Amino acid sequence: MLGCAKCDLKTDRQADGTKKKGWLGTMKAFRSVPHFDKVDKPAIEAQFFDERRHRASLRLPFFGRGSGKTLCVIGQNPSAADEQNADMTVRYLEELIYRTRPEYKDLLVLNLYSRVDTSKLESASLLDSRCAKIFDDAIKEHQEFLLVYGKLRNERAYKFPARAGEVSLALKGKNVLKLDLSTSYPPHPGNPKILYSNYNVCLVPLQSDDS
Repeated sequence: MLGCAKCDLKTDRQADGTKKKGWLGTMKAFRSVPHFDKVDKPAIEAQFFDERRHRASLRLPFFGRGSGKTLCVIGQNPSAADEQNADMTVRYLEELIYRTRPEYKDLLVLNLYSRVDTSKLESASLLDSRCAKIFDDAIKEHQEFLLVYGKLRNERAYKFPARAGEVSLALKGKNVLKLDLSTSYPPHPGNPKILYSNYNVCLVPLQSDDS
């Protein structure tokens, strides 16, 4: 992502000289941090589409865990985290899962919407059809899921509660987990009780009335 910065700057303005709205502003909000040192960085796989405006998935394998289960992590929508750089959420989950859950060999990061837009400013093309298929295929293929939505509400064009409801139906019969903060919803690592630094957090099953 960082290697494209020069090219991105060239496309920052429209023909009339005004600034383009959208994903470049989102990129500015992206705080890159290094991946956890137990993640096998050369083996990371990121699937982006549409000039990296959409991220379908981010696979994060751990060193020394060639066998084991995949834990799929589902958040709201992606940052620009990729093979080279994590974000605060990804970095926290990498370390938490490596430290506390040795049965998992890798993480597969998915999102309710595919648009790289952590600021929630975009109004169109929020879920790329190719990304949606990859998402659906991952749900069919895997059994272990960790939801980190946070408390959902509609945000501008993003209809998070409705989308999460669709996903909930697809997850029936799966092992669905959340971070245990005694909340009625699956908390995000940015929750004040975690703030990307509290690793004394267990994973517990998501109850049917959690939302």
